[in-house]
Amino acid sequence: MEKETSRNSASPAPPGGSGEDTCREIRPANIYDTAANESWLEDQAAQGWHLTGMAGWRGIFQRGEPAQVRYRMQPVGKKKERPAEEVRDLYGALGWEYVCTLENLFHIWRCDDPSAPELDTDPVVQELGYGYLKRRMAWDCVLTVLLLAAFLALWAWLPGMTDTPLLDTVRECVPGQILAVAGLCVLGLVQIACQIRSMVCLLRRLRAGIPQERPRPYRRQLWLARILLACVIFVISARLVGGFRNMHGSSLSGGWDAGDSYYDPDSGVVYVDLAQLEGAEHTEFWSCRTKFMELCPRMYAARQFAELSGGEQVFLQTAYYRMLTDGLARTLTAELTENRAGFLDSRPELPLEPIEAQGLDGFWWAEETDGTGAPEQFAVLRQGNRVLSIWYTGSADLRTRTGYFAALLSG
Repeated sequence: MEKETSRNSASPAPPGGSGEDTCREIRPANIYDTAANESWLEDQAAQGWHLTGMAGWRGIFQRGEPAQVRYRMQPVGKKKERPAEEVRDLYGALGWEYVCTLENLFHIWRCDDPSAPELDTDPVVQELGYGYLKRRMAWDCVLTVLLLAAFLALWAWLPGMTDTPLLDTVRECVPGQILAVAGLCVLGLVQIACQIRSMVCLLRRLRAGIPQERPRPYRRQLWLARILLACVIFVISARLVGGFRNMHGSSLSGGWDAGDSYYDPDSGVVYVDLAQLEGAEHTEFWSCRTKFMELCPRMYAARQFAELSGGEQVFLQTAYYRMLTDGLARTLTAELTENRAGFLDSRPELPLEPIEAQGLDGFWWAEETDGTGAPEQFAVLRQGNRVLSIWYTGSADLRTRTGYFAALLSG
């Protein structure tokens, strides 16, 4: 439900259908901007939704008759869940009803009598009541920064536990996950800055004897809260399903085409053509996949085979990575050449030797025999920010086809 600050806006349909008598709404992100939160609650009441409690970042509302209601948030004098009974009786006699306490920071009061006096009539005295809240906010900000730093460090450290952190990241990371993590950290810092600014401006205003201005806009703070919540849900969900993805793709491949494709690659897919290497008249693909993510805007994995005239079967598997920068491509190349040959994780680790190749920034190659004595060749090539890895079982010498590979990577 999108709420406007105007008191005359039309009442929207209740969330979930007309049969619901309660709803939960995300509150504005900056809890210390009390005037904005009060304006939000008053607009809710004007649309027929009256606050009954707060649960974390959500307000719990009961549907009733639209009414002009005043809400006020008073800072707690010390950490406690409810104001003293004598205070509730005193305020009740003045026309103010206690609603709830928000995160042990503010007591929320409501009044539907327009002639009832304000709870705080002296801004200077009101400023004195923020002593505990100032200390609490300082600790909360420090704790939030530490938690964000710990979360970011843990998220970056987990891939680093392997020998190929960048390779694992580009293969397994869900598209958008890195941006979501970065956005979560940036928005968290923005929220802290907004809270500090709001508190400083409020105390300076009250100290000067100037009461708060109401109503106050809150739309941007609502969107900030929604985006923060969406980032948290996305990051957690991506981490939970991350273990089900791999280079070959799956139904949870996070960008890889789901399911094997028994068709030729689409136009634009970069791969080494087995027909170019072996001169085979007919080749078949048993898998061709595409993926993208922040560090690697385009990835292709193609697996193909051909049956030669003598009945021999030849296999070729290639993986292409167009990295975001040349530096990332150099890092990926180092991981591929030093820790894993080709892109088949099941193959034994085999260091590749550098080969001179015109038109390429790097060419690494190695050969070994499988259990039957058949030769297998592995190669990794780099040109700028583009990397190509190859596993090949045919008889052609990959070291003699550098011109063809250079044309693929420069296209």
